[in-house]
Amino acid sequence: MAGQCQARSAASPLHPAPAGPTHVSCMGADAPGKRELPPELFARARVFCDLPEQARRMGESQHAPAGTVLTPLGEVLTRRVSGRRDDSDITVFDSSGIGVQDLYLGLALLKKMDISL
Repeated sequence: MAGQCQARSAASPLHPAPAGPTHVSCMGADAPGKRELPPELFARARVFCDLPEQARRMGESQHAPAGTVLTPLGEVLTRRVSGRRDDSDITVFDSSGIGVQDLYLGLALLKKMDISL
């Protein structure tokens, strides 16, 4: 899976579970029933997401076992929780998106480009 970038919406996994350390960013599973990863990957991965409740409802994490810990990315960015702990980690980022984050990012980019609305 390393070096690939794919976004899709389907009901079957796109990739097999990786054998070794890797990072996977998922953004195609944005509605109930869609999936990109095999469910067995969640047993070995540390899972990060935008918002856990949303990720469980409509993100890739809807296919994770109930006991899977979903860590909000904000917890890592504010250093309350560590991200990758070592080179052997398998990490998954389940990005189902939050509209207010998209809006804030867009406004920040416009400001950086010195463009006003």
